[in-house]
Amino acid sequence: MTGLKIKMTWSVVVLLILGSWAGNIWYFQNMQLKEALFLKHDSTINGNTGEILDFIFFENKQAANKVRSIQIEELPELRFQIYESNTYTHQVKMQASAELRPDLINDDRKKPFTIRDITVYYEKGQSRKVPIGEIHVVWNKRESILDFATGSSSSNGSGSYKVYVTKAAVLEKVEYTFSNKVKPWFKLDLSGKPIESLDFPMKLLQEDSLAFAYQWSIPDNEPEAFNMYKSKIILHFLLEDGRKIIEDIPINHNLYISDRQLKSLVRLRR
Repeated sequence: MTGLKIKMTWSVVVLLILGSWAGNIWYFQNMQLKEALFLKHDSTINGNTGEILDFIFFENKQAANKVRSIQIEELPELRFQIYESNTYTHQVKMQASAELRPDLINDDRKKPFTIRDITVYYEKGQSRKVPIGEIHVVWNKRESILDFATGSSSSNGSGSYKVYVTKAAVLEKVEYTFSNKVKPWFKLDLSGKPIESLDFPMKLLQEDSLAFAYQWSIPDNEPEAFNMYKSKIILHFLLEDGRKIIEDIPINHNLYISDRQLKSLVRLRR
């Protein structure tokens, strides 16, 4: 091999290495978030029962400016604990959680309201408002007539509950929260039949059972696939003494985001 050919061969090798190196840098940069990415959350929280309010967001593994704290304007008393809950190729999944305890809030403030944004404080720079979805805060006093027997949920979006009524009652209606948003991808059955096909009111005797089964089926390519839904089954009862009671049963979403889905989301949000 002549000297000229050797030089040309090495030039090609060097170009290939530089091209690969530049391509890797370009790909890495395109897989980086400009700032923390918060998912949209739709949920209903009962402030009188000490429920947990949490938010999920993603940060770059090597983020130069991480989230330091979160505050809700309508509930400044809440103190969120922020921790890592999963790791991906380029990002980490973070969770911020706080308990809404009834003793934290004065009675004159215990009125229904909706949280649509939160204030995010970063380690560097200014804070900013972030749209977060719809968090409905209610202050319902619960008088339960349900006795939970079994409950299960799976990563495939399915779940079930079996409950017993502790006293005779008429079940006037069954519905679920955020039905206007999730109806295309959510199915709820009672005793093996879709709730839309059942005839209400339904008379129940003490110790009668109610068996619910649900299924989530949001396609991966739908924007809603990245939303956190914390829906509830709402049951409207009429007791024999004329009192009306509203019960709720949580619906697990079990949102799982794959590494492939997260990469796609990062590209969309850059």
